[in-house]
Amino acid sequence: MKPRFALVFSIGILLLVGVPAFAGTYIKNTANPETAEAAGYTGDDPVIADNGAGTAKDVNHELSDESNNDIGSVSDDTEDAEADAGDEVLTEPLPLPRYDAYLAVNPYVAGWLTIDGVNINDPVVYTPGSQNYFLHRALDGSDSERGTFFIAINWQDGFNHTLIYGHNMKDGSGFGSLLKYADSGFGLGHRSIHFDTLYEDREYELLGVFYSQIQEDELETEEDRAEADRLIAENTIDLGADWGDIDIYREEKDEDNGRFRYYYYTDLEDEDDFNYYVENVKARSLYDTGSVATYGDELLTLSTCSYQVKNGRFVVVAVHHRD
Repeated sequence: MKPRFALVFSIGILLLVGVPAFAGTYIKNTANPETAEAAGYTGDDPVIADNGAGTAKDVNHELSDESNNDIGSVSDDTEDAEADAGDEVLTEPLPLPRYDAYLAVNPYVAGWLTIDGVNINDPVVYTPGSQNYFLHRALDGSDSERGTFFIAINWQDGFNHTLIYGHNMKDGSGFGSLLKYADSGFGLGHRSIHFDTLYEDREYELLGVFYSQIQEDELETEEDRAEADRLIAENTIDLGADWGDIDIYREEKDEDNGRFRYYYYTDLEDEDDFNYYVENVKARSLYDTGSVATYGDELLTLSTCSYQVKNGRFVVVAVHHRD
């Protein structure tokens, strides 16, 4: 599966070249896995045939103590200064304690995906500076054909849409078991999907299931991936660079012309975009789930490879109703 597209790569290079190096935020390849194992994640990967995607170079930068201490906090000096001035101190929310072990291994962990009845119970990462960085990397940054579940770029916690990619593995790992949702009996019997962020647990209800296809010129090539890895290794690209609230796929959405390229709809803050997305999910769904979504709800989209056509995709969409 190659879920990151050439357009993403070209935009990323244009915007991110020249971003200052981010000392202490790369994955520590020699990280002690016992910290993650203590929380129940082993990082074991199945051995499968090479799918031709290739693997990229490892990045050998350690997490600094300063970076660890800065997560979700402000400095004592800042707190004292603001307290003395009588100003209210604003701090970032702290991740839930259960993520501490995983963040020690990988600072890009963004949440956890769990689906009962299938083999999906794993962490999810987010690297906006290079969306596909963990396509063929385990959580600790080591090479892995299974890779790690990752969120599409142009996302922030609190946005109303999260698009997650994962490999369709022949042994059923990754998103290999996601295709069970093609059967209505299974889908209607397993309507609940959990995507928990670092800060709160969220339960989603199955909205729709459909097949799709990616055009050849929209796929990331091995050359694209190699070039991105080279720039990352040179500290030219910051994996944690923030896209902000810019809808980088605006033009592609406007030129959709009924094709419904769901992978361009990472940003659904616009009400018309949200409604268009929901309408297309419902219209293309293999069966009626009985669920509805209205603007203001949060959507979760899970995407993996399928083989009904060349460059085929299988997509599961769920909705979380905000209070």
